[in-house]
Parts: sequence; structure tokens; C-alpha cells
Amino acid sequence: MKVSKKAKGKTRAKIIEASIDLITQKGYKDASLREIAKLAGVSNPTIYNYFPSKERLLYGYIEHQHLQSAKVLGKIDDFHTYTLREQLQTLVETELELYLEDREFVMQISSMLFGNSSLKLDSVYATKEKFVEIVDEMFSVAIEAGEIKKPPFREYLPSLFWDYYIMVVAYWVEDSSDSFENTTQFIDHSMGVIEALLHSDILGRGSELSMFLLKTHLLSSLQRYSVPKKGFDIIKAKLKEIDIERGDPQ
Repeated sequence: MKVSKKAKGKTRAKIIEASIDLITQKGYKDASLREIAKLAGVSNPTIYNYFPSKERLLYGYIEHQHLQSAKVLGKIDDFHTYTLREQLQTLVETELELYLEDREFVMQISSMLFGNSSLKLDSVYATKEKFVEIVDEMFSVAIEAGEIKKPPFREYLPSLFWDYYIMVVAYWVEDSSDSFENTTQFIDHSMGVIEALLHSDILGRGSELSMFLLKTHLLSSLQRYSVPKKGFDIIKAKLKEIDIERGDPQ
């Protein structure tokens, strides 16, 4: 019998919840997938079908939290009236609120990521798809509504915001202030800087300077020393596309 997507989602969530409880209690090294399967009430083949390793289970937890955050934001009736900054900040704060329930578990993940462990930060980056999708939609709506002008290199901004988010989580994990007041202030101040950048000419000016240096100096060096003609032509064509999009003279 074919298992529905909803049923699969429930099973996945049960396994993740069981892993949080067991790993928090016994530690990552001492908790086995078989024990997690037993606690979740699923068979051994089932858990390996969803998560072939404990490492993959940890990444699954992060992906699960992004999905949960999306559900929380979707239940805010007037969320569409929030400014871009308010939406981005609410997303980050919602993620932290969800992590708060599992703080010991998250601290173990963080310790392994930044310590001598098999866990790799680039593997965590592979879990960012849903988070980046949410942020990308926020930027698209803000640009379409005229709240901000389309920033240079617009397509990279959601991923850059993910980098910022990782930094916030790392700060929060180490925060021992009352009610995480330091993290709250860090988010407020840093989001203020992001908001100011998005509403200013700084990104555009920086982009213009970078393009000038690339076209007048770096390209000539690349052409002379290292880049094959085909690769060089691709770079030139890409720069031409950017000029047309920006409305610069050819």
C-alpha cells in the first residue's frame, strides 16, 4: 500500500522528535539509530529508509525546523503587511524560538560543527533550500511593491541572508545573558544595518566599483594570462547582460 505524503511527514517528524530526546539524554555518540527507531515506534528498516545515518538525521532536523517556521509565519494573518525588515527579523526570531525548545540538542550540533567532528558546515548549507526559498519570496514581494529597489546581484541575497542567519544561531548558542537579551540586541542592531544597506545607494555604488575594476583591469589580466578564449567570451557576455539589465551604455 502506498504511503501518503502526509503520513510520511508524520513518521519523519516522529523520528526527529525521538532523536532529539535520545541524543539530548545520551549524547550523539551513544545514541543509536536502532534506539531512536524503537523510541519513535518505527521499524529499523523504516528509520534507515528516512535517515540512513545519524548525521543525515541531524541535517533532517534543521530542514524540519525551516518547514515549521514557514508554517508559523503562514499563520500570522497580517504578515503580508510587515515591512521587509520585519518579515526577515520575524523569520530569524521564529527559528530561534523553535530551537529554544531543543537548546541542548542544538548545542550538541553546534559543538560538533565547529569542533573536531565528522559534521561539516557545508553539509548544513545543503539544508538551506526552504529557508532561502522563504527569504527569496520576501525580497521579490518587497521589490515588486516598491519597498526597495532591486539590489545588485539580487539572486545572491537570500543565500547571503542564510550566512547571516547561521552567524545569529552561532551567537545565540553561546549567549548566556538573561532571556538571551544579548542575542535580541544583536539581531536588532544587525537587522538595522541590513535595512539601511537595502534602502541606500551603498550596494549599488559598491557594485559599480566592482564592475569597473573587473572590466578595466581584471579582464585584461585574465585574457592575457589564464582564461581560455571560450571562457573569456562567456565572462564578457555575462557582463554585457548585467550592463543591459542595469541600463548602462554599451
